[in-house]
Amino acid sequence: GGHLHAGQGRMAKAADRRAKHNQAVVLYHVIAAGLISLFFVFFRLFRHEATAGWAHWCSLLVTSPVYVACLRMLSAHAEIGVELFQSGLVEYCWDLVWVTMFVQLASCASDWFWLIYTIPPMIAAYYAWTSVIYPWISRPDQVASEGEDAALAKKRAKHERQMRRAKGK
Repeated sequence: GGHLHAGQGRMAKAADRRAKHNQAVVLYHVIAAGLISLFFVFFRLFRHEATAGWAHWCSLLVTSPVYVACLRMLSAHAEIGVELFQSGLVEYCWDLVWVTMFVQLASCASDWFWLIYTIPPMIAAYYAWTSVIYPWISRPDQVASEGEDAALAKKRAKHERQMRRAKGK
């Protein structure tokens, strides 16, 4: 009995350590995202304001919600002690955070780096098409073919029964 409680205590402490570590990792990324955004604002928008246009200001309207949404989701996962570098939605959040950081920094040197920011929506569209949209729109055809397959299976079974009877005679 006591051994079981000790094991549970160790697991709880390990989960606690993981949650604290995860929260620190997310906090470092929040700080980095904030510093990169500030650098972008001061360097690109104020220091080089002669070449900064409305598109540069709009870029903040794109990158800020990406940072907020992704880092909030990662923070929520960190608080409960979930593995932060697992595959799936958490992995996509990290990818978006890192791509956003890179694009914001690199775009201080050249606006062409914003083209990299078109890649994540293309990947999302691909996954949406292959995992959700295409299977959904192609499903009625599958249902119809399953009905036909059932009819063919009945005919085949009937034919086999007739052949067995014919052999028996």
